[in-house]
Amino acid sequence: MPLRLSLCLHNHQPVGNFDQVIERAYESCYLPLLDCIDRHGGIRLGLHHSGCLLEWIGSRHVDYLERLSGLCRSGRVELLSSGYFEPLLPVFRRSDIRAQIGAFGTELERISGARPTGIWLTERVWEPSIPSLLAGTGVNWSVVDDSHLLLAGVPPSETGRPWMTEDGGWKLVLLGSSKALRYAIPFSSTTDVFDLLHGMERKGVQLAFYGDDGEKFGVWPGTADLCWRDGWVDRFFDGIEKSDWIEMLSPSEAIAAVPAGGPVYIPAASYAEMGEWSLPEEQQETLASLETDLDRQGLLEGVKPFLRGGFWRNFLSRYPEANELHKRVLLAEKTVKACASEEALKHFWRSQCNCPYWHGVFGGLYLPHLREAVWTELSEAERKSSPAGSLPRITAADIDFDGRQEVHVLTPSLSTLLRVGEGMTVSELTLLPVDRRPVPLGHTLTRRREPYHKGLPDDAGPGEGVRTIHASLPAVEEGLASRLVTDRYRRLSFRTLLLPRDGGRDCWLAVSPEVEAPEEVEGAPSAERLGGSVVMSGVLVHGSARIAKKVTVDLEKPAFEIRSVCSGLDGRRQGCEICLNLLTGSEPDRFVRIGSSDPVTTGRTGSGTCRELVVEDGWRKVRIRLRSQTALEVAHMPLDSVNRSERGYERVHQGMALLVMPASARAGTLEFRLELEAVR
Repeated sequence: MPLRLSLCLHNHQPVGNFDQVIERAYESCYLPLLDCIDRHGGIRLGLHHSGCLLEWIGSRHVDYLERLSGLCRSGRVELLSSGYFEPLLPVFRRSDIRAQIGAFGTELERISGARPTGIWLTERVWEPSIPSLLAGTGVNWSVVDDSHLLLAGVPPSETGRPWMTEDGGWKLVLLGSSKALRYAIPFSSTTDVFDLLHGMERKGVQLAFYGDDGEKFGVWPGTADLCWRDGWVDRFFDGIEKSDWIEMLSPSEAIAAVPAGGPVYIPAASYAEMGEWSLPEEQQETLASLETDLDRQGLLEGVKPFLRGGFWRNFLSRYPEANELHKRVLLAEKTVKACASEEALKHFWRSQCNCPYWHGVFGGLYLPHLREAVWTELSEAERKSSPAGSLPRITAADIDFDGRQEVHVLTPSLSTLLRVGEGMTVSELTLLPVDRRPVPLGHTLTRRREPYHKGLPDDAGPGEGVRTIHASLPAVEEGLASRLVTDRYRRLSFRTLLLPRDGGRDCWLAVSPEVEAPEEVEGAPSAERLGGSVVMSGVLVHGSARIAKKVTVDLEKPAFEIRSVCSGLDGRRQGCEICLNLLTGSEPDRFVRIGSSDPVTTGRTGSGTCRELVVEDGWRKVRIRLRSQTALEVAHMPLDSVNRSERGYERVHQGMALLVMPASARAGTLEFRLELEAVR
């Protein structure tokens, strides 16, 4: 009996990715792959395009969709479904995910002529509830990794066949993608890949199933030359077509041809690297050390599938920025669904695109333009689902489930989140101009120590050659190791700081432990509506210091007033930190002007004394103006992280921080007004 072979590729670009980046991926990967399938009439495979990517292709390359439609209708390509804009299925409400799958299925049926019955699990994140979550969507099979099946107790020799699982009586067939094939294609020679397939045939494997990212065929470093200029994919497809021992099937055909085993039950899992990345730093190091020891003893291969690291949802614990975004999406759902606006719903679904919710090699949490995109989509959804006269809307609750109260304030011109129990600070800060897209300004990212920082080279290395996520990564610029900074507190706006009376500004610029960020509030802080404002107030206590603080949000205009009165400073002085994300610090149209001084780009440090300060974002046409009745000493600095991506280790601008202090080091009162305005 010939070896049955089934291939499935997943193509995705996140919401908000740069147009030129997607265009390069289209030219170097998606289009050549379609051309190659056209050239090889004997090839049948499954394809998944995320809704984000399909929207982009449909707006720029409609001919691609026409060709894809022809391949589907001829039976050579089978399309897979998913949540519309590539959300993680288990972490959003079931009714919403089902609605997304239904709407996306309708769109895929329009293209292919058939409603999809298979699903691509975003980042292969599996939870035992997924079969019942998919109930009623028409989906009856899913791609997983063979490592998922091993966790369910399936013997390694039996992962090459479909397996049945269920939840609450709702069944789902699972196709386990072979790790051996995933690591070999397209990085090993085609000769080695066919040797691997021959080995499977000799062992009596019923189905060799390969499901992996399409970007391996042209987007990953070096793969465009490997796959297309050097002809790897053509040689591979030629070998399949000419073989008399391989029967190529689409995924649905493979399920019909090979009897499913089961039932089996998989614990919460993803691919192996995701499990490692979701662990806290210390636990990642412990896991790596354990694997090294087991490998040294020759025991790793047998137990590796069960050293699965952590659980995807713990990214929401590791990164409060991701958690806040996730919980704000959940908060907005009821309002968006109630308005029955298809446009608002599409914006809402785009805000769930998974990339800015986690960090690994490809995770986008560290990419400010991806964070901006989903925050923009969320604010647009809320704005379009709020009828005239329904604003302002004020929601007080423990919105992000951290045990402390937050207050979300939505006005016609501003969306902001007041963190009452976290030092009376502000995180979300989004301007809502009347005539254009929302402008998120508050999504700065606190810089943390990541486990991979230990392997950071200080010298830039070569970035050429074929590279996988398992390879050593180069630094893309010199001196990155010396640029590592770990923030000692979460970078939020209107955070009260206590600094040394002498040299406090320099301590702040150096991220010194001498700078203290009190959060403890005496008694219960409050946030209440008073006339045309929401007022957040309380008393911060820190050692001998007591800071009576009040943050006032104007419900008519996008403006804040800050007043804090300190006593018991004991040789310290107070300051207030404001953090803004203008997406880059190097462009001349993103600058700070202190008083009448010359503008300084937000990627540089600066300081001065003034009563008025302006921060301007010329790209998004926003001006932030800070005014005070008394003289202020101010300083500003960039917040640059060092993180990794598929390119290697790189420096990324996560925002800028402003420090505002009374000009007199002994002054006990700090007052100023901050206004956001749209400019032409």
